[in-house]
Amino acid sequence: MKTPRIDRLESQRNKKATERRALEAARRVSTLVPEGEVEEFEKPDFKIHAGAGLVGIEVTELMPPAASDVFSSPLAEKSFHEKLMRLAEKEYNRISGAVPIVVAAYFWATDNGKYDMQVMARGLAEFVAKHRDQATPVETFSRRADLPAGFGVITICATYDRPWYGNESMNLTIEGIYEQLWQRIKEKNELVQTYRDHLPNSPIHLLIYSCMEVARGVPITHGMDGWTFPFDFDRVFFFASLDSAVVEIRRKRPGN
Repeated sequence: MKTPRIDRLESQRNKKATERRALEAARRVSTLVPEGEVEEFEKPDFKIHAGAGLVGIEVTELMPPAASDVFSSPLAEKSFHEKLMRLAEKEYNRISGAVPIVVAAYFWATDNGKYDMQVMARGLAEFVAKHRDQATPVETFSRRADLPAGFGVITICATYDRPWYGNESMNLTIEGIYEQLWQRIKEKNELVQTYRDHLPNSPIHLLIYSCMEVARGVPITHGMDGWTFPFDFDRVFFFASLDSAVVEIRRKRPGN
């Protein structure tokens, strides 16, 4: 039987491994994150042996905001999504000549909490008809793409093996993402002096990542690269696995 101490150690190892995967993935898709040999560390999480010297980098996950009460119950939401996907598939077959394809849609909570099933179904059907040729055999479109209203992620698969289906709401708004990002920066910013004490004379970076799982993923939203927050890190980055992209978060200067 595992002891609580062993469980904690395993949890810490798994967390460190996840953070390292996020760091390596961010470096593969962007030159913003420093290159060099990565060494595990504590406070900050890693040291990067870059060409110009050591860089400390703290890595932390950004989770979606808490769900809001858009529907009266989870069953009501599930029923709405199921009906919408059936309607969208029917509309797609009508306008496309019934070219077989599978679609998975993740829903994005609208700012005012209102949905129009007919409008959303038509928008999804038209989007899929327009982009189905990009599925070779699978293509995923995230919030960065020009998605129809009410959708956070749409995946198109050219192999037909099941009806279209919807998954849980992403329950995201730009305001919610902004607030969550600010909370992560504030929490980590309180430890900046500790990071600097452990790695004196080295720049200290913060990498905030969002994982590939759509249910807990946060995409890059329009205008995020222009957001500013007060912080003491030398640089702050946000890596969205859903988008395979990194944006740098700007420091808010005094008086701005």
